[in-house]
Amino acid sequence: MNFLQQTARSVFDKHPKQAGQSARFDHVWVILPTRRAVSVFLDELGKLSGEPFLAPHAMAIDDFVTEAAGVQLIDQVGLLFELFEVFRVIDPQVEFEQFIGWASVLLIDFDRIDQYLVKADFLFDYLTEAKTLERWQLELPPGSRSLTPTPAMSRYFKLFENLKTAYHALHERLTGQGLAYRGMAYRLLAEQVREKILDNPAYEKVYFVGFNALSKAESQIMESLLRANKAEMIWDIDRYYLDDKKQEAGLFLRRYTENGYLFTRENRAQIGTNLTTLPKHIRVVGVPNASMQTKVAGQIYKEWRQTSEGDGPGGLPQPKTAIILADESLLVPMLYALDESVTDLNITMGLSLRDSLLFTLVDTLFEMQRTVHEFRTRDGRDLRIPKFHYRHVVKVLNHPFVQHYARLNNLMSAPESAEEQPRPLLLHIQEQILTRQWVYLTEGELRQLGHNDRLLKTLFWRWPTDQPTEIIGNLYRLIDLLRAVYSDTQDAVEIEYLYVFYTLLQQLETTIEQQAQIVNGTPITLRSLRQFLYELVRQTSIPFTSEGDSPLQVMGMLETRALDFERVIILSVNEGVLPQARKQSSLIPLDISIDKQIQLPTYRDQESVTAYHFYRLLQRAREVVLIHTTSPDAYGNGKGEPSRFIRQIEHELVPRSAGAITLSTPLVRFGRERTGQDGLMHNWEVAKSPEVMEKLRTNLATRGIYPTALNQFINCSLSFYFSRVAGIAEEEEVEEKMGAAEFGDWLHKTLENLDKKYRMDGRAVSLQMVKDELEETFKEVMKGRVMESGINLLLYDVAQRLMLDFQERQAQLTDLKVIGTEDRYIVELNVPLETGEVVPVRIGGKIDRIEQVEGQIRIIDYKTGKVELPSQSADMATMLPLETGSKWDKARQLWLYKYLFLKQGKRKNPHDLPVTAGFYSFRDINGGLKENPVWFSSNTESPDEFIRASEETLRTLLRRLLDPGEPFRKTEKLETCTYCDFRRICGRE
Repeated sequence: MNFLQQTARSVFDKHPKQAGQSARFDHVWVILPTRRAVSVFLDELGKLSGEPFLAPHAMAIDDFVTEAAGVQLIDQVGLLFELFEVFRVIDPQVEFEQFIGWASVLLIDFDRIDQYLVKADFLFDYLTEAKTLERWQLELPPGSRSLTPTPAMSRYFKLFENLKTAYHALHERLTGQGLAYRGMAYRLLAEQVREKILDNPAYEKVYFVGFNALSKAESQIMESLLRANKAEMIWDIDRYYLDDKKQEAGLFLRRYTENGYLFTRENRAQIGTNLTTLPKHIRVVGVPNASMQTKVAGQIYKEWRQTSEGDGPGGLPQPKTAIILADESLLVPMLYALDESVTDLNITMGLSLRDSLLFTLVDTLFEMQRTVHEFRTRDGRDLRIPKFHYRHVVKVLNHPFVQHYARLNNLMSAPESAEEQPRPLLLHIQEQILTRQWVYLTEGELRQLGHNDRLLKTLFWRWPTDQPTEIIGNLYRLIDLLRAVYSDTQDAVEIEYLYVFYTLLQQLETTIEQQAQIVNGTPITLRSLRQFLYELVRQTSIPFTSEGDSPLQVMGMLETRALDFERVIILSVNEGVLPQARKQSSLIPLDISIDKQIQLPTYRDQESVTAYHFYRLLQRAREVVLIHTTSPDAYGNGKGEPSRFIRQIEHELVPRSAGAITLSTPLVRFGRERTGQDGLMHNWEVAKSPEVMEKLRTNLATRGIYPTALNQFINCSLSFYFSRVAGIAEEEEVEEKMGAAEFGDWLHKTLENLDKKYRMDGRAVSLQMVKDELEETFKEVMKGRVMESGINLLLYDVAQRLMLDFQERQAQLTDLKVIGTEDRYIVELNVPLETGEVVPVRIGGKIDRIEQVEGQIRIIDYKTGKVELPSQSADMATMLPLETGSKWDKARQLWLYKYLFLKQGKRKNPHDLPVTAGFYSFRDINGGLKENPVWFSSNTESPDEFIRASEETLRTLLRRLLDPGEPFRKTEKLETCTYCDFRRICGRE
């Protein structure tokens, strides 16, 4: 028999029916922790009689207090405005924007002060004096005799000086309107319990059922009724955590056993031993991430249903099962993880509006408006143009509702030519942003791209920062435009979200209009409007309509109070989630909170409350599954460790159960098996199938192979396969700041332009020409990037300095002659295979510059990074096709450039001048040219000998590439994977 069954039987038996009448509960009250517990209690009570009778007044504690106190709870946003009015009277200079930053925290403190009946005057005087001492203890600069307070410091200390006045004024305002916040209602009833309850004949008998940690107001209410013999406490206690003084779950209960009224001699009969004597099996399951917990829970429940005696028509009822979500954001994933056959369930939680697709769109819009950047006009006028950041624009365009709206309305781009086909409009806009590299976009540009569509005009409209009603009106228009999307999807939940959000906007608009006189002179800004709206959203959820006696219950930890289940699955049993992390938002320092004359609750009290809920849930359960994440980053902020409750079960509860509790700890793993000692997969390879070989031959014969691809094959053949055979590439995106590759492309293009415009015609290049060309090339290469601020400005300064230094060195080469820039060379090489087949392969490369200096031809490649080359003493014929690493990559690049030039560049060298190759490194500009170390015999080898040896080395490499018996393999050198685009695919990240 579970706890509420026992309670219902006890209450029923204490009020027997009289002769010829049914049981009488006219003036009997049963107060429980939650409304869900009330529903279950009434169901259990109704089963005890074969004839109808009037039930007692069963209520949740919050409902009982507000009704008995005769007040109505005020909503949070209205309470914020009331508090602002209070502070505006106290301090007319208070700024609304700053007030919003700390008002919610202050209201939480007021609530706790009233819940625990703290002497407010004493507390606030104490706090004011403490802050005064803090001001005196501020460390003064050397030589200073006094501290000159800043405006911010003055506002900070003035806030604490005004708290007492604000507290009493808020009480007075709310009392005059018959309103109260939760803690105020509790205090009101606790201080007037005699006239509100004791002297009221409607309260003949009150039962307080299933409580644990009582606030001081609750305990005073209950004690007053107990002393007058008008109340009875019904506890749900287990001896395991009551007797063990180190067990935090029994912290409050041990205090009550010392109280002669809250816990009487009769209550001792209610102490049970179910935790250690009732047979139960506990499984502790670890999974890699938070969302995977729901999959495991769904599978376990499916297995339970399949093995249950009640599975099928005519069977016994299914055992009561609860899935408890310590992290309530897992509700939607949990519902999706349940088997499709699960239709009979009760959800004692609401779907939070914060988890809806609609809210994600609204949140993105607020974030986009918050990050609007204003630019000065190019002509120097004092006019700022607001622009939206492309990331938020793309995020809005990709939202499911916006995408669905575009499909329903067949939004297509306008072709720019007769040959061009129309494309989906939203895709076209994103392609244009990517192509033009637009980091910031104006309203006009977005409207033009969107063909002035109504939805896009509504989404990409600059909100006024101090006119909240206009912003709300824009959100109304958004809802109206999206209505067709909701109707088409036929999603009942999303339609309900739409209705609820619409009503929230109406509530917010009404509140702002009613309080307009309050904020006169201190306008409600975009930031404060967002805080108001989000506070309403936080408090709003869509309740589920379902049957209370369903075999499966999905609920949060607080909803389990006073309820029992035979089977329990608890998710997110991780430290920092269960119990929650040790943090408490409060303006009252901890040392003041724990003062004996104040005694506000601390995080230790909250942890003991959570511990009680956890162990009480296990008391009568027979099957328990505790699921936690094994990744330290699953929840962030150090919440990856298994909860201490798991360790307590393992080392304390199980040993004390004398075999009644069995414990198992399976670990769920997902993904491929890892075999290496370093935990990495070393056996991943791709065979060269006939299809792969055919693609390889075609690519080598048509597209050819370049130095980058050749280096990629040598360093990691699997990376070569992904990129050159499978054709996998990273998705392009707009880059707000220059990367290393783009920085290099910019400088390369600048040097190319300088060579083509001036040096190849024999014209001198001045430093001013370098500056001008650098700026023009930036506009061409970087397109929509912003140069005026941030890291791009710093990189621009670096680039200008490097280019000017390079120009000064170039000016020292009096006989410099540039004979080629960005020239592309391609040769065809026949590669004989062991099968006798000869495969033609194109070898290509693009040379940055070819110059003639001091009687020799120099093949130049520019590098913006550091350049290291292997020693010239290395055995190039053996090592060149085998060695991996950056310095060998660069050596092979110069080697191939020299080979290509000697093979195809005769017209550039009609006088057969000596040919060398090297790098100009902008990182080491004073070092001059770093020459190619690749020689195959001696430094005096002939061009023909170099060509012959090079082709022999190339054929060796290409035969490996075309060998069907050598699969593409992942490299064993982990440093190669550091910047690889495919490291996540092969498990190296």
